[in-house]
Amino acid sequence: MELLKSRLLWNVLPTVAVVVILYLAVWGENGVIKQRELLRDAERAEHRLAVVRGENATLEHDILRLRSDTEAQRRAAAEELLLVPAHSTVYRFPPNTP
Repeated sequence: MELLKSRLLWNVLPTVAVVVILYLAVWGENGVIKQRELLRDAERAEHRLAVVRGENATLEHDILRLRSDTEAQRRAAAEELLLVPAHSTVYRFPPNTP
């Protein structure tokens, strides 16, 4: 019986400990799989941030142009509010018309 306990202590328990450590290293809360998911999420967030920064730069450029360029103001008013000079013809097309 003592031999069985000794074998259990020196053979089975270290094997179980190694298996538990490997399981936690791969699938655990801070394991490799979770870290890869977090990296993918971070890459997606960086990409979305770049897109939003580009949109923001475009909008800032439009704001500056509308503040300083009267012709741009007239065009914007004509497009958004249908404010056009007298005796002008307005052509309206459905959205997504080629």
